[in-house]
Amino acid sequence: MRFLKMLFIASAFILVGQAQSVEKEDIFAIKGENLSIELEVDGGIIEVRPSNDKRDCIITTKYRRDKCDVDIRYNDRRGQLDIVIDNRDWNFDQEHGDNAPKIVLELPFGPEISFTAHIKAGETKFELGDLTLYDFKLRHWAGETTVSFSEPNRMVMRTFDVNVKVGEVKLKNLGNALFEEADINSGIGELSVDFHGKGLERSMARIDLDIGETTIIVPENIGTKLKVTKFLFMSDINYPNWFEKQGNYYYSENYDASEKSLYLMISTGIGELGIKVN
Repeated sequence: MRFLKMLFIASAFILVGQAQSVEKEDIFAIKGENLSIELEVDGGIIEVRPSNDKRDCIITTKYRRDKCDVDIRYNDRRGQLDIVIDNRDWNFDQEHGDNAPKIVLELPFGPEISFTAHIKAGETKFELGDLTLYDFKLRHWAGETTVSFSEPNRMVMRTFDVNVKVGEVKLKNLGNALFEEADINSGIGELSVDFHGKGLERSMARIDLDIGETTIIVPENIGTKLKVTKFLFMSDINYPNWFEKQGNYYYSENYDASEKSLYLMISTGIGELGIKVN
């Protein structure tokens, strides 16, 4: 009898957990020429990628109803998509667990997209290649961040702004982002920035480093100009022989001959900065 009672209690807990678990898919057909996205997440696992469709925007969410509130609203008239993930029972140790909300956002390539994301903590992965982005702004307080452009953006990007306070940041193939100006800020942790890709005729990026190890990779087929501001003697900077110092700047060997140029303004903090060319 005691065994049956325990079995009943265990089954009840399982059924309650299943009842609280939610997984759903929302599909919005974007009719207008512009799409503005506001993504706000307390903590969880977030993936953003192309939908490979001209108009369909697909949002898949998985979460526990007793621990998380999800609010997704699309205003067709204004072309505004708001996604709010409010995790009521969240802490840093739980972010990768079964209770962590999971969001997959698939974006169409038809509309011109302005994307703003505010994420408190968790794991974020953005694959933004082959979209039509004219603005991208990301604020991530703590966790792992990956932003990649496997294919060129379909237009010149007006703003590319990434700010991560604590954690590991990987920015891949930023040459395919086709930005004119970029701002990259890393607080405490590891930062890797790769500028390979199609690239514009002229691009400029400001990189602000606080504490940690940073690797910046520049392609050898693009003329690169560097200006580095050191934080007293607390910064260890390694330049390859590919660069020659002239006054306050470092120039790549091919800077004058290259049709495309990249200007990097780097402010270092406490830690190591490595410049690589390949």
